[in-house]
Amino acid sequence: MSASTVAKAATNATKAVSASNTVYLFRHIQTSQVLVSLKNSVEKQSLKQITDETRRPAHVRPDHWQPLAAVQGFPHQRDALSFHNSLRDHQLNLTQRKRQDGDYMRQPARLRAPQEMNQVDETLVKMVELLNQQPQVAQSKGKGFQILWERDGVRSHVQTLEGVTFPEEIEHGQLVVKRGRDIVNA
Repeated sequence: MSASTVAKAATNATKAVSASNTVYLFRHIQTSQVLVSLKNSVEKQSLKQITDETRRPAHVRPDHWQPLAAVQGFPHQRDALSFHNSLRDHQLNLTQRKRQDGDYMRQPARLRAPQEMNQVDETLVKMVELLNQQPQVAQSKGKGFQILWERDGVRSHVQTLEGVTFPEEIEHGQLVVKRGRDIVNA
């Protein structure tokens, strides 16, 4: 394959990935690991967000990854991509930050494993924090932005967590999912 063919393929792939103004979060139903995606489905490439290879599933089973939330309303694709990258970087560094804590590392490995895999609360808190930091959200006080949740209980749980305040006019809705994993309304 020539260099120009490879460059064209890379450009087309970048355009396809960044063509979304929605950022999706998926939760593994057994381990509570979280993946961030610009597509409304999980792909094998997304598994690289789980840095610990011993805790990473070998392959994507669509029935194990359920939509957790979808953030809509980014005015430009680059804004959605920036938000996605910030949230993904948080995911990549999550385990490393836990391992720097001395008290945490004194626990036996069998007790640390479930704590490292349970990423839902920390990821959702970071999502709200990043939303509050977005200049578009700050200017409009959240107007035009919408978070679609897996179920209403997830949103109410996030609101009870310490340090979480949603932008004033952000809308909340319900993700419509068919067959447990296919997103219909986002």
